[in-house]
Amino acid sequence: MMTMEERDEVYRRALAACRPKAPPPKLPAKVVAQQRWAEKPTEVVIRDAAVHNEAVAERLRQEREQQIAEARRAEYQAQLDRHWQSMLDAQREQREFRMVGGFLEGQPGDYSPVARYEREWRR
Repeated sequence: MMTMEERDEVYRRALAACRPKAPPPKLPAKVVAQQRWAEKPTEVVIRDAAVHNEAVAERLRQEREQQIAEARRAEYQAQLDRHWQSMLDAQREQREFRMVGGFLEGQPGDYSPVARYEREWRR
Protein backbone atom coordinates (compact mmCIF):
# COMPACT_ATOMS: atom_id res chain seq x y z
CA MET A 1 0.00 0.00 0.00
CA MET A 2 1.16 3.53 -0.75
CA THR A 3 1.46 6.24 1.78
CA MET A 4 -0.28 9.57 1.38
CA GLU A 5 2.99 11.28 0.37
CA GLU A 6 3.70 8.68 -2.33
CA ARG A 7 0.17 8.96 -3.67
CA ASP A 8 0.41 12.78 -3.79
CA GLU A 9 3.76 12.51 -5.56
CA VAL A 10 2.27 10.18 -8.21
CA TYR A 11 -0.61 12.62 -8.78
CA ARG A 12 1.79 15.57 -9.07
CA ARG A 13 3.90 13.73 -11.68
CA ALA A 14 0.79 12.74 -13.67
CA LEU A 15 -0.53 16.31 -13.63
CA ALA A 16 2.85 17.70 -14.64
CA ALA A 17 3.01 15.28 -17.57
CA CYS A 18 -0.50 16.23 -18.74
CA ARG A 19 -0.05 19.96 -18.40
CA PRO A 20 0.74 21.64 -21.77
CA LYS A 21 4.18 23.10 -22.03
CA ALA A 22 4.63 26.74 -23.00
CA PRO A 23 5.91 27.18 -26.56
CA PRO A 24 9.42 28.55 -26.88
CA PRO A 25 9.55 32.32 -27.45
CA LYS A 26 9.63 33.38 -31.11
CA LEU A 27 12.66 35.10 -32.50
CA PRO A 28 12.32 38.65 -33.82
CA ALA A 29 11.85 39.02 -37.58
CA LYS A 30 15.27 40.59 -38.04
CA VAL A 31 16.98 37.61 -36.46
CA VAL A 32 15.01 35.15 -38.59
CA ALA A 33 15.80 37.15 -41.74
CA GLN A 34 19.51 37.21 -40.89
CA GLN A 35 19.49 33.44 -40.34
CA ARG A 36 17.80 32.81 -43.69
CA TRP A 37 20.08 35.17 -45.55
CA ALA A 38 23.13 33.61 -43.95
CA GLU A 39 22.15 30.28 -45.51
CA LYS A 40 21.78 31.69 -49.04
CA PRO A 41 24.56 33.11 -51.18
CA THR A 42 24.33 36.83 -51.92
CA GLU A 43 23.61 36.22 -55.63
CA VAL A 44 20.55 34.12 -54.75
CA VAL A 45 19.24 36.78 -52.36
CA ILE A 46 19.65 39.48 -55.03
CA ARG A 47 17.95 37.31 -57.67
CA ASP A 48 15.02 36.60 -55.33
CA ALA A 49 14.60 40.31 -54.62
CA ALA A 50 14.72 41.10 -58.34
CA VAL A 51 12.02 38.50 -59.10
CA HIS A 52 9.84 40.05 -56.43
CA ASN A 53 10.38 43.53 -57.91
CA GLU A 54 9.51 42.26 -61.39
CA ALA A 55 6.26 40.74 -60.10
CA VAL A 56 5.32 43.99 -58.39
CA ALA A 57 6.17 46.00 -61.50
CA GLU A 58 4.05 43.69 -63.67
CA ARG A 59 1.10 43.97 -61.30
CA LEU A 60 1.38 47.77 -61.20
CA ARG A 61 1.56 47.86 -65.02
CA GLN A 62 -1.61 45.77 -65.30
CA GLU A 63 -3.45 47.96 -62.79
CA ARG A 64 -2.36 51.09 -64.67
CA GLU A 65 -3.60 49.60 -67.98
CA GLN A 66 -6.94 48.81 -66.36
CA GLN A 67 -7.26 52.36 -65.04
CA ILE A 68 -6.45 53.82 -68.46
CA ALA A 69 -8.97 51.53 -70.14
CA GLU A 70 -11.65 52.48 -67.60
CA ALA A 71 -10.92 56.21 -68.08
CA ARG A 72 -11.13 55.80 -71.87
CA ARG A 73 -14.44 53.93 -71.57
CA ALA A 74 -15.83 56.62 -69.25
CA GLU A 75 -14.76 59.33 -71.71
CA TYR A 76 -16.50 57.57 -74.61
CA GLN A 77 -19.61 57.05 -72.49
CA ALA A 78 -19.67 60.75 -71.53
CA GLN A 79 -19.45 61.72 -75.20
CA LEU A 80 -22.31 59.36 -76.07
CA ASP A 81 -24.36 60.78 -73.21
CA ARG A 82 -23.82 64.35 -74.45
CA HIS A 83 -24.92 63.46 -77.97
CA TRP A 84 -27.92 61.50 -76.70
CA GLN A 85 -29.02 64.38 -74.47
CA SER A 86 -28.70 66.89 -77.30
CA MET A 87 -30.84 64.59 -79.49
CA LEU A 88 -33.49 64.39 -76.76
CA ASP A 89 -33.44 68.18 -76.34
CA ALA A 90 -33.85 68.67 -80.11
CA GLN A 91 -36.78 66.24 -80.22
CA ARG A 92 -38.49 67.99 -77.31
CA GLU A 93 -38.01 71.37 -78.98
CA GLN A 94 -39.41 70.03 -82.24
CA ARG A 95 -42.50 68.64 -80.49
CA GLU A 96 -43.20 71.98 -78.82
CA PHE A 97 -43.37 74.00 -82.07
CA ARG A 98 -46.34 73.36 -84.33
CA MET A 99 -47.71 75.16 -87.35
CA VAL A 100 -51.47 75.56 -86.92
CA GLY A 101 -53.47 77.48 -89.52
CA GLY A 102 -50.37 79.14 -90.89
CA PHE A 103 -49.31 80.34 -87.44
CA LEU A 104 -46.37 79.06 -85.44
CA GLU A 105 -47.58 77.84 -82.09
CA GLY A 106 -45.51 76.74 -79.18
CA GLN A 107 -44.04 80.06 -78.10
CA PRO A 108 -43.44 80.55 -74.40
CA GLY A 109 -46.74 81.09 -72.64
CA ASP A 110 -48.83 79.26 -75.26
CA TYR A 111 -50.93 76.31 -74.25
CA SER A 112 -49.17 73.08 -75.17
CA PRO A 113 -50.86 69.71 -74.66
CA VAL A 114 -47.48 67.99 -75.05
CA ALA A 115 -45.90 70.08 -72.30
CA ARG A 116 -48.97 69.52 -70.11
CA TYR A 117 -48.71 65.75 -70.68
CA GLU A 118 -45.00 65.77 -69.83
CA ARG A 119 -45.61 67.84 -66.67
CA GLU A 120 -48.35 65.50 -65.46
CA TRP A 121 -46.38 62.41 -66.38
CA ARG A 122 -43.41 63.50 -64.23
CA ARG A 123 -45.53 63.89 -61.08
